[in-house]
Amino acid sequence: SNPLIQLSVRLAGLYVLAIYLAMVFWTVRDAQQRTENQLLPYLAGLMVVVLNIFGLFLYLIVRPKETLGEAYERQLAEESLLAEAEQRVVCPTCKERVQEEFILCPTCRTRLKRVCPNCGKLIRPEWNICPFCAKDFDERDWTVHPGGKVEGERARS
Repeated sequence: SNPLIQLSVRLAGLYVLAIYLAMVFWTVRDAQQRTENQLLPYLAGLMVVVLNIFGLFLYLIVRPKETLGEAYERQLAEESLLAEAEQRVVCPTCKERVQEEFILCPTCRTRLKRVCPNCGKLIRPEWNICPFCAKDFDERDWTVHPGGKVEGERARS
């Protein structure tokens, strides 16, 4: 019946209630960030209301590992890595990575590109026509061996 004890008990009760409501609110918000389903966050919150701290622990065990934002970022990173891997150019002979604009492989000296004798642009050695100027090449203009080696390229005119 001491007023100080009554006040302490009420404050402790309010504190416990605030923690309880914060657990429910946090659970609902966290579940909303982890699923596109509109009902599941409220069911998770109801689980915490009914089971209290055990419901929170159960939610922490079964919740998705990443938020929707984290999943989206991971997906973008994976797509970026795949796109980068697809853009990598390798030498057909030694399989070393080379840059797109290289004419020769610096490792094995395989010809990767050739110069069109008509327009001077770089083209692939296996092409029989220049896609830039439509010059058709005779087989006597150059010979392409397996592995991309080219012999007999005419000088530019």
